[in-house]
Amino acid sequence: MRVVWFCFKLIEGCLGCLCMGTQIEGFLNVAVSQDLYLYITLFSVSTCISFFGCLNLCMENDPSFIREVIWNGFACFGYILASILTMYHAEKDLYLIYLSDLEIIEDETTHSLFNYSKFQAISAIVTGVVHLLHSVLAADILFTDIAVAKAEENGIEGKNRFTLYFGGLWIHTRLMKWKWFRRFESKMLTSDIE
Repeated sequence: MRVVWFCFKLIEGCLGCLCMGTQIEGFLNVAVSQDLYLYITLFSVSTCISFFGCLNLCMENDPSFIREVIWNGFACFGYILASILTMYHAEKDLYLIYLSDLEIIEDETTHSLFNYSKFQAISAIVTGVVHLLHSVLAADILFTDIAVAKAEENGIEGKNRFTLYFGGLWIHTRLMKWKWFRRFESKMLTSDIE
């Protein structure tokens, strides 16, 4: 499962870099600045935490599923809020308000603030959804592990632990032939993880 968490964190970090780069490029090229510090803070903190999580997994440390659920839930909320606020600021731009009143739809798409805001909102939504998926999977593993532990305490057998495969079972079994993949994947004991 370590490979799956690594991929999630790597994708989240790369998408966070995309959001951050879009915000910086839009700030440097558009006369009207949006809440730069709010967005840059959110994007840079979540990107750094994602990349440090990748580094932590490369050092063969297992993740804490409770932290994964909480952190990715907050990151999801922050990215989706940033997306909504970005389009709100674009909608309140004076130039775009007058274009809407005059019903000149063609010129709205050529306005640079609208283009940056639209791309940033889309990339923030996508990043938020990836964080949401990561949070839901971590919560599912955590709750499944709790249910299996309680069943084992009561003497009930037959309940299996939740298992994730990188790219599906077929690809995962093919990759397990490689020594580096087996070493990186080394089984995580979810019952020992807080």
